[in-house]
Amino acid sequence: MSNATALPPIPADIAATTAPQLIGTLINWFLFGVLSVQVYIYYLNFSDDSIRNKLLVYGAYIVEVVQTAMTGGDIYFWYASGYGNLSHLDDVNLGPADTPILCGIIASIVQCFFAYRIYTLRKSLAWVSILVVLTSALQVAGAVGAADRIWLIADVVCDILIATTLLWLLYKSRKEGSMYGSQVLAKLVRLVVETNTLTASMALVSFICYVTLPNSPLFVCTTLIMGKLYSNTLLATVNNRILLRKMDTSNIVIQDISEFRVTAKLAAGSQGSGVTYSTSQETAV
Repeated sequence: MSNATALPPIPADIAATTAPQLIGTLINWFLFGVLSVQVYIYYLNFSDDSIRNKLLVYGAYIVEVVQTAMTGGDIYFWYASGYGNLSHLDDVNLGPADTPILCGIIASIVQCFFAYRIYTLRKSLAWVSILVVLTSALQVAGAVGAADRIWLIADVVCDILIATTLLWLLYKSRKEGSMYGSQVLAKLVRLVVETNTLTASMALVSFICYVTLPNSPLFVCTTLIMGKLYSNTLLATVNNRILLRKMDTSNIVIQDISEFRVTAKLAAGSQGSGVTYSTSQETAV
């Protein structure tokens, strides 16, 4: 083989370059499998759901299908057609589109979903919902504009804002609302806070790796996972209504499954008085 066509030698530390991309993609595909199961569960249980909710769920899933297919194209380019060719590893191929851009888009969809839920819970917090939407728009702009620091920092801030707001709403509901309504809200808030903490932590880890290890592709592994975490968060929250349907329906009635308007009936007065009070508390999926 002539020197003109000879491939560059493979360095001894090749795993440091290839492992983050490969491991991140494998986890991405695993989470896509989890997401597919969740979408199927949604399909089986919520055929009567509103068109808006169906568009949200299936639209997010379509974006994830495209993202997963694009990561597959990257893996084929780097490790199949480009096997042993380091020049392929230096080529980002579809990477800028499938990781920051589509990840930023799916994150924004989920964040705006929670911004709307915060608004439906308490109209006086409309300014918080607007702040969440604006922060989410900033992270999308950072993702599309290849400003990775802006993308990751705005992502962390947005998730923390959502989680802390919902925690505050839970605290207020326990002081002002009914016992049963608070139980419903507590289940939902706990799920959202746990998942938002996970996505915020992943974005924070990605940012730390990006800043402290600028010459390492380690942050690629974590950013490949972020999008699937957001979409799974969305489906887990929506499908959580299955559990709420199984709660004590003599005390909690789900009036509007798409909005989760919950009416809790509280018995008051002496035993056998037959006096009841009804309070309405709107909770978010």
